[in-house]
Amino acid sequence: MSARSRLKLPREHGAWAMLFVPMALGFSVAGTFNVASLLLIVSATLFFISRESLVVWLRARARGRDAREAKRLLLIYLSAATIFGAPLLLHYRLFALAPLAISAIAVALINTKTSRLAQRTALGESLAIAGLTITAPAAFYAATGKWSGVAWLLWALCAIYFASSIYYVKLRVADVHARDAAERIAARRDCAVYHFLMLGLLAALAFTGNLQWLALAAFGPVLLRSFAELARPASKLNLKRAGFLEILYSLVFLVFITLNFH
Repeated sequence: MSARSRLKLPREHGAWAMLFVPMALGFSVAGTFNVASLLLIVSATLFFISRESLVVWLRARARGRDAREAKRLLLIYLSAATIFGAPLLLHYRLFALAPLAISAIAVALINTKTSRLAQRTALGESLAIAGLTITAPAAFYAATGKWSGVAWLLWALCAIYFASSIYYVKLRVADVHARDAAERIAARRDCAVYHFLMLGLLAALAFTGNLQWLALAAFGPVLLRSFAELARPASKLNLKRAGFLEILYSLVFLVFITLNFH
């Protein structure tokens, strides 16, 4: 058994990116990094890792199997996350982190239940992304010690950006494995609507001065790959390659959104 399996580490590379890219963005836009920032990274990472143990434990219990090891790891991860997170409230008095943490926990619990479904809805996946990308405003707040509209904007930009992958992946899967034409048409419609709305929202933010036009470059790769798939559907699906490209695109997003605020 590999170390990843023994420690019950999440296997989804995309989920890791959705956790750490927004967090890195929050720190980079804040322009500072301190002990509180480090505590947030450790606490958030441990909490994120604990979800895998929770899923394994709940599934094992439902099937009447021994789940003591998963339960033990779950308690260890949650205890460690609390130990590293408590000073943020008790010492640094970053009280606004409390509602963010509660929201993230609620979303994680909902997402854990829906993960048992054979096919998760776009709404459920969007909710999960909102929970993961909450690390953007949390990082900005932990680094600066101040709450501002920038924190909300970072969260919104991250959630909008990463939600793009939901509709793109569903489109790619439908183009290759759709059971019928109706399923393929629905996936194409949803993907097109989402990305046209994304483009319109970004343009509105730029026109109103809330974003620089440079920020549009951050979304360029995901917009282009989605419209390219809509124009010329692929005949094959390589999820490993697609996942690697999504991580690469997220780094482009990180760089250009950071430049937007500096």
